[in-house]
Amino acid sequence: MNRHRARENAFLLVFESFFLDLEVDELISLADEVDEIHVNGYVKKIVSGVLQHREELDEKITPFLKNWKINRISSILRAILEISVYEILYVEDVDPPVSINEAVEFAKKYFADDGPAFVNGVLGNFVRSIESAN
Repeated sequence: MNRHRARENAFLLVFESFFLDLEVDELISLADEVDEIHVNGYVKKIVSGVLQHREELDEKITPFLKNWKINRISSILRAILEISVYEILYVEDVDPPVSINEAVEFAKKYFADDGPAFVNGVLGNFVRSIESAN
C-alpha cells in the first residue's frame, strides 16, 4: 500500500474515532473485521499518534481557524487537519507541502464546497508560523 492510500485509510479511522468510543487497537480490529480499510504500520502510526496527541493537535490548529472553534468544524475537516498537523510535527520523512497537498485532496474527495480552501489556508498558515518561529 502506498503512502497516499495509507493516509486515506488513517483518515477513515480517525474520522470514525469521533463517533465510536474505541481505543486504537479496537478501531484497527474493527477495520480488520470489515476488511474494507487495510491497516499497515503507517496507518497504525498515524491513527495512534493522532489519538494520543489529539488535544495538543487541536490546540495547534485552533489559532488558525479564524472565528471557528475546533469542535464546531466538520469532523471530516478536523480529521484531515489533525492528520496533517501530526505528520508535519511528528513524522520526519514527510515534507509539509506533501502533507498539505494530500489533506487538500482528501478535502476535495470527502467534503467539497469550501473545504479544500479552508484546509489549505489553515495548514499553510500553520506551517508558516512554524517556519517563522525557527
